[in-house]
Amino acid sequence: MAHKYPMISMNEAVDRVISRAHPLPQESVAFVDAVGRVVAEDFVAPRPHPPFAASVMDGYAVRSADCPGVVTLIGASRAGAPMRGAGNTSIQPGQCAYITTGAPLPPGADAVVPAEECRVDGGTVSIDADVDAGKWVRPVGFDIKAGETLVPAGSLVGAHEVGIVAAAGGGEIYVHRKPKLALLSTGDELAEAGEVEPDASSGRIYDANRPMLAALAKTSGVDDVLDLGRAADEPGALASLVARAHAEGCDVLVTSGGVSEGDRDYLKEVLLGEHGGGIEGEVHFGRVMMKPGKPLTFAEVQSKTNRGGNKMLVFALPGNPVSAAVTFHLVVVPTLRRMMGWRDPRLRRVHVVVSSDLKLDPERPEYHRATLDWQEQLTTTSLGAFTPGASTDDVKSTRHLPAAHSTGKQVSSRLTSMRGAEVLMELPRGPGMVAKGTVVSALVIGNVSSASVQLPAISPEVVR
Repeated sequence: MAHKYPMISMNEAVDRVISRAHPLPQESVAFVDAVGRVVAEDFVAPRPHPPFAASVMDGYAVRSADCPGVVTLIGASRAGAPMRGAGNTSIQPGQCAYITTGAPLPPGADAVVPAEECRVDGGTVSIDADVDAGKWVRPVGFDIKAGETLVPAGSLVGAHEVGIVAAAGGGEIYVHRKPKLALLSTGDELAEAGEVEPDASSGRIYDANRPMLAALAKTSGVDDVLDLGRAADEPGALASLVARAHAEGCDVLVTSGGVSEGDRDYLKEVLLGEHGGGIEGEVHFGRVMMKPGKPLTFAEVQSKTNRGGNKMLVFALPGNPVSAAVTFHLVVVPTLRRMMGWRDPRLRRVHVVVSSDLKLDPERPEYHRATLDWQEQLTTTSLGAFTPGASTDDVKSTRHLPAAHSTGKQVSSRLTSMRGAEVLMELPRGPGMVAKGTVVSALVIGNVSSASVQLPAISPEVVR
């Protein structure tokens, strides 16, 4: 008899999720508050920068036609204080003005001579060389032209984008709204730290998933999180909490536990609307061919009385903490990115060199947690499997591919296997093992920019 929820691949699961997630409506925010947001409309420069011809050097503003020669010093133009004075607002033939870096070029002048290339004697300045018009001058709009697209739609705003917008005059910028996310842990066995002492007599364990998933949501850019707490394995209570998340306008609900094949795993039934709560839903998949995380479930839920209203995306993650963490990275993070407007919301894939022999799982592809070592140079024995359409030409040299070190025993209950993990190595199912030195693909889940790496500087060959 066929299973109610056919097993699908992780690639298909991600495709289904992304097809159901859509960028959220845009909102206007002050540009200084847009860090970490995705731009919804092109930010266009309202004016040129610099708005005036500006000096690039400290020196003297001159007419190029007067050089070489001796010219009369008539004033000064400084940054924030253009040259002013009775009759001395423009440079006439035979005249010059002292000028500082960033100061407006006085009318009549068309070049700047650096101070170290001039000889000053009282009120005269001697210049010994020819000077080209425009020398050491930034013309109007040299850095930014009026009407130029400075931050295109789809860009992730960082510190440098904030600086660019500030240089153009700042103001408001349109970004996609961030999703509101709800978190719920399920299970009769769960307890909060300090609530009870976990032991055999109580049968209780601490809930690690909710705090961990809240932290993962935050690092993914989501800060509006509704904590629904813990729910017992009772379908009515579960339905009530799912309905609450929907009623409070959550875009995404992430649960952990209650989605396997046990006699008290009710969550799929709850999501289908079989246990009340005024909700109904559609389960898009209920099992994924992966290790860890096979029971991963994705559904959409809506109100029974308002079927034209908003649908809430629901990710029912397995209860084992490693499974919850891995599946959050693989499917929830791309969903949140998609809703925030990312152009390519999928996890970034890199190539790494396996630092030890790794036994394969005979039944399911595995997402093996690993840390990266960029200093270690391994002898590559072979190239692992690449995505369809790729070839070994894509890896011409493994000299500077990082070594990937397993985080140890890859058991779904052993949360310490996630400690320090920067990537999930994509290992195929099958008999045998992946040998040390094999190049495999890996999905980035950590902050690789903070990795302990300091490769030697390279002096490139210069073509003259």
